[in-house]
This record gives sequence, C-alpha cells and structure tokens, in this order.
Amino acid sequence: MSMLSLISAAFQEGAPVLRPGEIDGHLVLRLEDNPYEAPGLLIKGGKDPLLTHLTRHIDRAEAVDLAVAFALDSGVRLIFPWLEDLLDRGGVLRLVVGDYLDVTEPSALRMLRDLDRERSPGRFEAHVFQTGGTSFHPKAWLFRATGNSGATIVGSSNLSRSALTDGVEWNLHSAAPGDRQAVLTAFEALLADPRVVPLSDAWIDAYAARRRTRPLPSFAAKVTEAEPLKLVPEPHGIQAEALAALDLTRRQGHLAGLVVLATGLGKTWLSAFDSRAFDRVLFVAHREEILAQAMATFRQIRPEARFGRYSGAAKEEGEIVFASIQTLGRAEHLRRFAPDDFDYIVVDEFHHASAASYRGLLDYFTPRFLLGLTATPERSDGGDLLSLCGENLVFRCDLHEGITRGLLAPFHYFGVPDEVDYAQIPWRSTRFDETALTAAVATRARAGNALEQLRLHGQGPAIGFCVSTRHAEFMAEYFTAAGLRAVAVHSGPGSAPRTSSLEALGKGDLDIIFAVDMFNEGVDVPNIGTVLMLRPTESTILFLQQLGRGLRRFGDKVLRVIDYIGNHRVFLTKARALLAAGEGDRSLTQRLEAAADGTLDLPPGCAVTYDLQALNFLRTMLKHGSGGDEAEAWYRDFRLRMGERPTAAEFAHAGFDPARTGHGGWFDFVRDMGDAVSAAAQVHRTLLRSVEQAGFPDAEALLMLQALLPVMKQGETHDRLIQKAMLGASRRNLSISQARFEAAWSQLAISPEFRFEDDRLALRRAEAAGLSDLLAELIDWRLADVTNASVQRQEMDDAAAVFLTGPELWREYMREEIPPLFGAIFNPGNWNSGIVPLDKDMVLLTTLKKGSLASGNHYEDRFLSPTRVQWQSQNQTRQGSRHGQILSGQVPDHRVHLFVRSEKLRGKTAAPFLYLGQPRFAGWHGEKPITIEWDLPEAVPEHFRKMLRVPLDRTNF
Repeated sequence: MSMLSLISAAFQEGAPVLRPGEIDGHLVLRLEDNPYEAPGLLIKGGKDPLLTHLTRHIDRAEAVDLAVAFALDSGVRLIFPWLEDLLDRGGVLRLVVGDYLDVTEPSALRMLRDLDRERSPGRFEAHVFQTGGTSFHPKAWLFRATGNSGATIVGSSNLSRSALTDGVEWNLHSAAPGDRQAVLTAFEALLADPRVVPLSDAWIDAYAARRRTRPLPSFAAKVTEAEPLKLVPEPHGIQAEALAALDLTRRQGHLAGLVVLATGLGKTWLSAFDSRAFDRVLFVAHREEILAQAMATFRQIRPEARFGRYSGAAKEEGEIVFASIQTLGRAEHLRRFAPDDFDYIVVDEFHHASAASYRGLLDYFTPRFLLGLTATPERSDGGDLLSLCGENLVFRCDLHEGITRGLLAPFHYFGVPDEVDYAQIPWRSTRFDETALTAAVATRARAGNALEQLRLHGQGPAIGFCVSTRHAEFMAEYFTAAGLRAVAVHSGPGSAPRTSSLEALGKGDLDIIFAVDMFNEGVDVPNIGTVLMLRPTESTILFLQQLGRGLRRFGDKVLRVIDYIGNHRVFLTKARALLAAGEGDRSLTQRLEAAADGTLDLPPGCAVTYDLQALNFLRTMLKHGSGGDEAEAWYRDFRLRMGERPTAAEFAHAGFDPARTGHGGWFDFVRDMGDAVSAAAQVHRTLLRSVEQAGFPDAEALLMLQALLPVMKQGETHDRLIQKAMLGASRRNLSISQARFEAAWSQLAISPEFRFEDDRLALRRAEAAGLSDLLAELIDWRLADVTNASVQRQEMDDAAAVFLTGPELWREYMREEIPPLFGAIFNPGNWNSGIVPLDKDMVLLTTLKKGSLASGNHYEDRFLSPTRVQWQSQNQTRQGSRHGQILSGQVPDHRVHLFVRSEKLRGKTAAPFLYLGQPRFAGWHGEKPITIEWDLPEAVPEHFRKMLRVPLDRTNF
C-alpha cells in the first residue's frame, strides 16, 4: 500500500512517467519527471537561468535545432558538453549562427566546428547567416524526442554566458505541438535562405580577418565587454618544470622525448602548452575519448587555431590535426601527407598491440620534435613508447610525487576481499569474458557488500567503476532501492545523461554514479570523495586513470578508494601500480609486506589498508623462485595483461636479458613460452643469433641493418643505405660520423649473411616470411642497449676524470660506478667479488642478505649498532695473510673502504651500494673466515637504518 500511495502522490504532483527496471528478477518502477508535458512558462533568467532548462531538454532530446543572432566563446563553452553528449549518443544537431554586427567571436565558431568529428557523420550541421547589413535576431531552440514529444524555447537569449545564466532574459517555453511545428517550419525556411551558408574553416578564417581589420561596432563591443574576462590557462609548477626540460632537450639536439606525468597532472595540457612554439601539430591516440578531450584542451590554449579531425576521407589542412592510430597508421592514409607536414607530433599512451602501427607512422614522418606521453611509470607498459622516443626520458612525475608536492589529493585505500571465484570465469585474450563476469558480479550479495563497504569507508560523492552496462544499471537500481541517489552512466541506450549526472554529483544532488568506461578520461568534479572499484582491471594505465578521477584537490579532501581484490593474478596489476612496486614478484612482495606492517613509504596524508583475506589472496598469487622462474612469471603476467607477448625490448626494460634466458635464443624462449614464432626464426637462426649476441656490436651497424630491412630482398645502394642509417641516427640523437657508417657498410658487405653485387647490398639467401619483423624486434632492443651503454661509458669516463677525490659518505653507487671513484676501470671479473684490492685501497662490497649464495658462502655480515658493523671475510682468508694485515690496519698507507647494500636486487635490477666510509678496526676473531668488527666514522643516518636492519644498540643481539 505504501508503494501505491507513493505512485498516487507522484501522479498528483505531475510526474506521470514510470520507467520499469529490474533488481535480481524483481520488477522496479522508477518515477521520473517529463519536462515535455510542462505547461507554457516564462523563463526570466537570474534565479531561473535558461541554461538549466536547456540542459534538461538536451538530455532527453533525439534532435536539437538552434538559431541565434550571435555566439560568444563564453556561451559556447558552457553549453558545449551537453551538445557533445547529444552527438555521442547518436542525436542530431543543426544550428544557425549570425554574423550580425560582427558580435560573434571566431573562437566560438571554431569551438562549434570541433563538434563535427568522425563519430557524428551526417548528424551535425553548422551554418552561418550572412547578414550583409540586414538585421538577424532569432533566438530559438527546438527539441525533438521520442514519440513526437518535445518542446521549444523562443526568446531573447543568444549564446553568451550572461544570457544563459544570470542575465535578465525572457524566454518562453512551450511543449504544444502547434508551437513546435511553427518553430520547425521557420527553421527549415531559414536553412533554405540563400544567405545561410555552411560554417567552414575557410569562412571562419575570412570572418576573423574581416573582424580584425576594422573596429567593432559599439553594440558588439559592449556585448563582448560585458562577458567575463577570458583567462588564459597557465601551467602549474610541475608542468612548468616539464616544459623547461622539453626546451632543454630540444636545445641539446634531441628530436624526440618521453614525458611521464601521473593522471591528474595534466599531460594533455602539457602537450598543448608545449605546442605553442610549432605551427603544424599532429596529435595521435588510440581512443576517440582521448582525442575528444585533447581537442577541448588544445582549444583552450589555442582558441584561434584551425583544427582538423582526420577521418581518412581526405587530407586535413588544419594547423592542429587529431587522428586515431587505427586510421592514420595505415600506409594508404600516411601517403596523403608529406613526411615533413608536421613540425610537432604528440603520441599519447597506447596499447601494446598498436606499437607496430605507431612505428610505421613515426618512421614515415620527420617532425622537428616528437613528444611521447604516458601516465604510468612502469617501463613494461611504456617500453615501446620509450623506444619510439629515442630512449630519451625527458621528465617524470609519478602519482606519489604529485601528491607530495600538493597538486593531487591524498588518499586512503581499502583493499577488500572479493568473494567471486575468478578461476571459474573464462579468460578471453586480454580480459575476462564480459557475460560470465557480469553474471558473477551483478548479484544482490555482492551489491549488498559494496553498499556496506561504502557506508563503512566511503565519504562524499562517489563514482563506482563497473564491468558492463548491465552491471552498472543493476548497481544503480540496488543502491536506489536502498535509499541512495544513484544513476548508471554508459554508452548504451537508457544511460543517465553524462554531463548532467556529473554536475548533479558535484552539486550534491547525487550520491553515486556507476560508470562503464565513461569516466576514465577528463572528469572534472573536484569534490569526488570516494572511488569504488567494482571490477578487475587488466591495465595499469586504466587503474591509475580510474584512481585519478578522485585525486583532484578540493580543500583538505582525502580521497577514499574501495577496491575489490580477488583470486586471480590480474589483481596484482592494481597492487603493483598502487604501491609503486618494481617489476617482478619480489619487489611487489616487499612493498606488500611493508603495507601490511605499516612501514610503507607513502606521500603525506596517504594510507593503504588491506583486509587480511584480500592480503592473503595477493600473497598466494605471488611466486618466488629463481631468476628464470621470475622471468617466466613476468612474461606470463605481461601476456595476461596485454593480450600479446612482450617484445625483446620490453623484456629488457623489465630488467631481464633476452639473450640469456636459459632457452637458447630469444625466439626459442618465446616459443617455449607457448607463443607462435615464424619459420624465419629457424631458417635465419644464424643471423638472428648474431644480432642477439653482439655480432653487430655498435649502433651504426644496427642502424645500417635497420635501414636495410624493407629492401632486404632487392637490396640497397651504398649511398642510399648510409643516408637512411644516418637519418635513423639523427632521430635517436646519436652523433655518428659517416666514416663509422662506411666501416659498418664494409662489415655487412663481407658478412656471410649478405651479398654485394650490382652496387647493392642484399640478403644472401631467400628471405623467409616474417624475418623483417623478427630482426626489427631484436634491433629495437639492441639499439636501446648499445645506446644506453654508450651513454654509461661516457658517464664513467667523466667520472674517472672528476671523482679522483674518492666516494661521498652515505651516497649510493652502482657497482660499475665505484671503480672510477678510485681511478680504476670496471672489470666484471674483479669487481663482482666482495673484496677488491687496489694499489693503496681495499674496497669491500658487502651484501647483507645473501639469499642467492651457495651453501658455505654465507658470510655473517650485520650491523651491531648504528656505529658498529660485523663483517666476515672470505672462507680462505687468514689473520696473518696480506689481506688480513691490510684489514686490521697493520700495513701503513693502506685504506679500507666499506660499501654495503641490504639485498642483491632492488626490484628487478641490481641494487646500489651505500658508502659507509673508511671504518676503524675494532677487533677480530676466527680464521678462514675472519670475523671483524668495524667502528664507522659516523653513525648510520636514521632513514637508512630500517633498510640496513640496524639495531638500536648491542643489547638487541
């Protein structure tokens, strides 16, 4: 009876729309207002702004017609998100704007043109009424909806901020069919008027030029002056540092570079700021949502620029062109542009599967600078992008640094157990089967638990990320039935309006939005208080994007993150990103245990809490074993997350050596891991192994081979091949003389794998299918390897010349950095041991935790107090030996230097050694080995003590 009373009251109050829904098989009726049945009313502005009425009608409309005398930047910017939503959901938009008295701003017209893009073909029409001195004063909106319903608004408001919000404007609203028909008839007649022409970039160019050449009429000047002052966005502190780094890297001669900025720090804004020095710009991404957001961002920085959206139909002539890699990456589309068409190219983060397409695009174009952007700091996710940027990491600021520096809000993270048995859900390529996953998560029990977790840990407006449309709608209906104001936003029919829902959430008129792949980019609701992760996330990038939706600073807000953890290795992806762990299970295990015991180093105001059951899920999924086991585990995890195997470069970026997998060659390892390898791997095994094992030892030889790849069968001439290789060197900012390329040519010419005849160098034997791809993969890895080694050698040469004064106390050094400190050269045979005797110096390299040493080689090295350390010699050392005499200080003019590290590895790479200075001999005992106690010149600083397991005093032992 209470439900019937509620329905009756709703009908009496004028809410006759009942929308049916379903929760767990039960019928649910949702009461909704129907704005189209409202009686005629006068909208007077001020406390009753026109914008509120317009947005409500646009949200319900299937088609909108609009005619205004003029449009200003301020008004178009206000209404733009709702017009964008209309087109995104398949609606139709037709508009006519006048050039009356030149009041209309060219930047407003440019913004309206931005609505015309690939995803709305034939559904957007923009026109201009050329007044030519005559008056033009219509201000009319027509909204058409399902079932011949709709409304019209006619009055005094043009497209300006004041007219849409707080200005005194009278507009009459009507839902009467006769009124709507009258406005439609008038609008069709207006479109047929010969003075109405299509709005094009060329028309805007001419109009802007005309407007600049003469002063605005007094009326136009008064209208534009009455609008709020246009504030040009300025880069924040971190963006300013990145811009300075980009300027420096270009002045140093680099043609490409990668910038890592955490979600929320504005990497797209950074590219827009940086683009101002370039005339012709190309922005490439793999998703339409990223391109749409980028267009909106660039429009604010470059309001007068001509934008182009390349759809493949024709070459775009805009100053700034936005294109998807799926379209532009194809050769037939690339050929429509000249290689030097763009001065500046921006590559936003892409999925592993798109790497080959990006490579073709970037090999074709020759910009003055290429900027790669990514939000994830892990090199396994950004490995291909880094290689495309010449291995030049220009600037990096991750999530933790962004919070520490006060540009992102701190967070409290709660990892809660997910009772879904993910082992029973089929895995399809890179993700769980959506249908099966939805059936598992869209249950009353799980929804009830989510509501309980939200009430326990949540705070403020919330966004919940869901698996599918059905899951989002189920969650919204469940939470609504429980008394919360909830909606589902997705790309399908029946979705709540995107922009209006976000606005309501920000105003406090909604409690939670359940979303499906809708708010991973560009959400601007600063007061979001809780992010509810209701889905497994296969991608580090996606997890960080969803987390970033709530990290916008808002007063003293602390974001609450509620994240479900289940029994599948894919959940390790979230933990690795959240805890800033390195590659491999060992690194994640260390970070996870630090989180469990409360010693995890987090930014100020942040906290990470795992429910014990969720923590045990993660512990169970983490593997421990030999280096080979870990390499295989990493390989499988990469394939699980990315849907494809890692490349050799990605494997190397993660800290493993593709040439030393224990399986023979790299492609033998790939085959043994269960991935297909072309027959070329066996046919050309000698050539491939030669590339792997440094048969092409330097960059010039590899660049020559890379230049030969497209023409291996027919060959290439001497001059042309060297020219191509030198271009490849310049793209990587490598300075290589022509003489060195001549030597590389000679090396190839005498190689048994190649032949030289008719002035061309070509492959000697018939090229097996797939060889070029295999070689390209190895060359990418080896080029990065030799380039980095060259840089490191130069740094070590510099170090040997500069640091002859010796090491610095409490500073960390990699093993290969230590020899130059003593005027020596690194030799692995000497410097991989724990004791390195030099002329007058003895260097001790000590690892405290020796888990990987063979039985009998575990030395008892440990700290006894902050100022005393116990050290044990090698098993054959005696007190009376030469080494023993030096260690005890009995040999004049000899010095002992102590370097210590906690463990052999830090993440997946070798850990550095910490310099403890020249210790003073305090006593010894034993023979073969000798146990020595040293007194340090200074007490171990507080921040190193936990890492080195330093006790407070000797009574602890």
